[in-house]
Amino acid sequence: MKREIERLERADLVILQFPLWWHAQPAMLKGWFDRVFVYGGLYSGRMRYDRGRFPDKRVMLSVTTGAPAPTFTRHGRSGHIVALLWPIHYSLYYLGVQVLPPQVTYGVQGGGLSYQDEAAFRERLEAEKAAWARRLEGLDGEAPIPFAGWDDWDEQGVLKAGHPAAWAL
Repeated sequence: MKREIERLERADLVILQFPLWWHAQPAMLKGWFDRVFVYGGLYSGRMRYDRGRFPDKRVMLSVTTGAPAPTFTRHGRSGHIVALLWPIHYSLYYLGVQVLPPQVTYGVQGGGLSYQDEAAFRERLEAEKAAWARRLEGLDGEAPIPFAGWDDWDEQGVLKAGHPAAWAL
């Protein structure tokens, strides 16, 4: 784990690429979080959120899904993608990193499921790869996902009344 922590310390940008499995990250990635994000090393009672160890590091998720994008909307059958990724985003923010909006590639067919004919699917994947490449070139200008910080919470750790994030997901 020391090697993994050293890699995090050296990185300016970390991209976590994974398929969405059972509405979350795969068990191997969750296990990596559990082993690498250690108390007293990467965070402590005072060293977390906007006072975390990595305020200048940026992290983003690059996620693939099997189902099409409309099914990952607020009332879609696959679940709202914002809600599904929230625990991962919040875990990263807990370390004090700047969490960039995710890159989600929907409808990556496999396992016998298909939502498009093969030619249309291949053409869409090429367009998705090109869009991802363009996004990577402009990442320096992207704003992180806004999170509440220490000054936004009251003594009980509850968001202060009137904060703009009070009605966010």
